[in-house]
Amino acid sequence: MYLICGVGVGLAVVGLGVGWGRWWLVALAVLLVVVGVVAARLTVTVDELAVIASFGWGWPRRRIELNTIEAAAGVDNSWWHGWGIRKVRGGWMYNNAGRESVELTMRSGKVFRIGTDEPAALLAAVDQARRTA
Repeated sequence: MYLICGVGVGLAVVGLGVGWGRWWLVALAVLLVVVGVVAARLTVTVDELAVIASFGWGWPRRRIELNTIEAAAGVDNSWWHGWGIRKVRGGWMYNNAGRESVELTMRSGKVFRIGTDEPAALLAAVDQARRTA
């Protein structure tokens, strides 16, 4: 994500250096910086009702009610899954932390993966919340 911000700043410098005739380059740079800042932080909250995953300033955000979760398991993502919001087999993934994630399987059969650098802790929190819900 910091790479995206760096590229954005670099494009802004280049765009401003060649004059405002390349205003689109500056606009692209600003967009890349905003995307980089938003995607740099993924916050996951587990409370007594739901698992909530959100990027940046709280958007985009996904809320999964605990009573809709059939199973939760730690999984490894392939390198091509990448970072950000991705379509995966059976559902969606929010990721900004490498290849490890927790996959929530809903009663509907859909899945939602949450990338994390602490999959055991997230899995334990989800399991604990499901037991007490």
